[in-house]
Amino acid sequence: MSATITSTAESSASSSATLHSHLVLVRMGLMLAGILIPAFALPLIVVGCLFLSDGDRAWGGGLLLASVPMLAVAWPLLRRSMLPVLATLTPKILRLEPRDRSIAYGVPPTDYPLSEMVGYGELASQGGAHIKLYPSHGPMLQLADRPKRGISAAETSLPGLVDAVTLGRTLQGQMVAAGTPDESLHRPNFYQGGFGRALAWLCYALMALGAALLLVPGVDWTVSLRLFTFTALYLSLYRRNQRTAPTA
Repeated sequence: MSATITSTAESSASSSATLHSHLVLVRMGLMLAGILIPAFALPLIVVGCLFLSDGDRAWGGGLLLASVPMLAVAWPLLRRSMLPVLATLTPKILRLEPRDRSIAYGVPPTDYPLSEMVGYGELASQGGAHIKLYPSHGPMLQLADRPKRGISAAETSLPGLVDAVTLGRTLQGQMVAAGTPDESLHRPNFYQGGFGRALAWLCYALMALGAALLLVPGVDWTVSLRLFTFTALYLSLYRRNQRTAPTA
């Protein structure tokens, strides 16, 4: 990680011995299930409606009924995939305390000694920044900023309140100060890996193809527009994530 990141973390750590951050603990498995299950239900709904339009109530009604439980489980899965927590970072421990529905789900408070952290990563998405922490024992922790509208007024003015990235970089700075090599901490995200870079080059090629199609007689300009739109969405995320990569 660059010297700028490390110095930022160290200055944050020196300004407050204890930092707090309102976060959500992201469980990607449940989140993907909550997204993919209703996506599989949509074809059933479409085909069911087609059967009903042809007068086949047995198949049409059966397919629509089969899609109902798939749609019903999506929202609970998404809620369980994003658990509100209050993160407290001290020089030795990161503590995650449940808040709101996390308490109802029975999520226990958990302490993570910094001496057991072996990796750190960041992921910039359309919804904001995520940090990834890798304990030596246990699964990877993916944390993101919690929407402010869900935070109680009593906890909006906690001392040392920071966002997810500041908390993560402070944690990283403390680990480096304790003697952990900076390079060994970094964990590349999808966009910083080989497959992410390959997709970026493919998007550049598709953008060039879109520009060339504008010069081809008879090709509708909306073809190029679609290529520019979809490739630009990926490339914007790709470039944002390259800014979080370590520099030599």
